[in-house]
This record gives sequence, C-alpha cells and structure tokens, in this order.
Amino acid sequence: MSTQELLIQAASKNAELLQGLNDTAYASSAIQQSQVHLSDLDREIKDCDAQVRSLESKTKTKLADHKKYAESTARRFMHRAVGKKEKFVEKVGKEEREYVEALAEENQAKSRRGEWVKNRDEARKHHAELKGINSTHRSLQAELDALYDSIFAGPTPEFPDEDQKEWALRQASDALNDAKRRHEAEAQAVKCLHNADRFMNEALRAFDDARNYSRVDIALSRAQSATDKVRMLVAQTQRLVPDIQGLGNIDIPHGHIMSDIIFDNIFTDMAQHDRIKNSQAQAQREARNLKDLLGRAQQRSEHLLQEANAALARLETSREELQQIRQDTFERVARPPTYDQAVA
Repeated sequence: MSTQELLIQAASKNAELLQGLNDTAYASSAIQQSQVHLSDLDREIKDCDAQVRSLESKTKTKLADHKKYAESTARRFMHRAVGKKEKFVEKVGKEEREYVEALAEENQAKSRRGEWVKNRDEARKHHAELKGINSTHRSLQAELDALYDSIFAGPTPEFPDEDQKEWALRQASDALNDAKRRHEAEAQAVKCLHNADRFMNEALRAFDDARNYSRVDIALSRAQSATDKVRMLVAQTQRLVPDIQGLGNIDIPHGHIMSDIIFDNIFTDMAQHDRIKNSQAQAQREARNLKDLLGRAQQRSEHLLQEANAALARLETSREELQQIRQDTFERVARPPTYDQAVA
C-alpha cells in the first residue's frame, strides 16, 4: 500500500486524534497554576493551625481565670465580708466576658480554617481532574506519534520536506542526549568536589589541632584520613570529567612520633613542629586549588544546564515542525477532491 493510500485510510483517525489533543491541550499549563493555588491554600491552613493553637491556649487561660472567681466560695465570702460584693460581681463578669470573647475568637479562627480546608479539598479534586485530562492528552499524543511513525517513519521520497524535518528531529534528539550526558557528569563532579572541599576543611582543622594538641598522632591521623578522602573524591571527579586537573601532594608526617616521645627534647619538638607546619602549608595551598576547581566546575555545570535547556527547546520546536508538516500532508493528500478537480 502506498503512502498516499495509507494517509487516506488513516484520515479519520488523524482528525479524531487532533481534535482530542486540541480539547485537552489546556491541562498542562492549568496543572501548574493549580499546583501554585494548592501551595497557597496549604500555607493558609498552616497559618490558621498556628492561630487556632494560640487561641485555644488563650481560651483555656481565660476559662481558668473565670472559674477561679466564679466557682470560688472563699473569694465570694471574703468580698462579701469586707463589703465589696459589687466589686466581686464586676470581676466575675469581666473574666466571663474575656472568656466568651476568647472563645468566640477561637471559634471564628476554626471556622476560617474549615473554609480553607473546604477550598483545598475542592482544589485537590480539580487538580486530580486536570491530571487525568493531561494524562489523556499525553496518551493521545503518543497515539498520534505512533500513527505518524507507522506512515512516515524512514525515507518517504514522495514527501521530501517531511524527510528533512524528520532528520532535523533526530539531530535535535541526539544533541539533547549529548547535552544532558555532559551536564549530568559535570553536576556529579560538582557534588564530588563539594564533598572533597568538606574533607579538606576537616584536614585543615586537624593540622591546627596537631600544632596545638598534646596527642599529635591522633590529629595527624585525622588529617591523613581526610586527605585520603579528598584524593579519592578528586580522582572520582576526574573519571567523570577527564579535563579536571588533580591536586598536588600533601605529605603527612609519619615515622617520627615514637622517636620524638622517647627522645623528647627541644630539637625533636622543633623538627616535628616544622614538619607539621610544612604539611599544613601544603594543605592550605591545595585547599585553595580545590576551591578554584569547584568554582570552575560550578560555572561549567551552569553553562551545560543552559545548553541542555536550549537543546530541549530546539527538540520541541523540531517535534512541532515535524508534526505540523505531517498534519499538512494529511490534509493535502486525504482531503476529498473539489468538483473542479474531479471533472478536470
């Protein structure tokens, strides 16, 4: 069956799918707006919850104050005994009013919260409906893609413009995959260098301890462990992005601790101090180099992300152009001939 015959045969299905896509196209952007609305409602409910808790506490306090006077026989008798019954009644009335006002304020806050919850429930229901419509839209798009691929995939000499757009889409897809691969590698490298920077700072703290700490061996052991992790992470970074440079050596003093303890004197103390000082200087130098590596990796990662986003935009444009030219081909080939064409 020729391509033209396939187009005529699938014309009604093509029209049905295009109409369905047109009817459901709004759902994608509507979902984003709906999500923002849901986030706003959740924030309002959270604020209401805090307000209700505060007002419940206030109401509880006012009720306790009211009961303290209204139910206290001793206070009532004392005020009556000293001739201040009216003052007592006034105090009871004041506490009762404050309690009633606090209770009313609490109930109003709970009522407002109830309205927010009702609105959120309705918004969630609408959001779920939009997700269903968007799912239908994606299914229709996949069905249309499959229909077009079954007819147009591969060379179609009758429609060279379609072949050109199809080739452009493959190129755009390959470019996007390459951009995403390079960005992912660089992003992972940034994570490794962040961790390496953290361990380098730990090594620097260990060197500070070694110069001011009686247990030098423990501090240097910490420095050794931290710098080993730095080297491991930088090596992992280089496997991800081979262009990243490595770090220089950081020599941790070893083999002198016991002799310095056995032959403890000013000369061995000074020698040990100098060795630690030199190692610390090396670590400080490599810490600066590491921060420079991290900064440049972050810049590359951001640039590659922009490239990936641009490649994605080009892919979407290529996909839209290919679909449009296929739609146009359907309409041109499958459209019934006019009267003039039929009698010509």
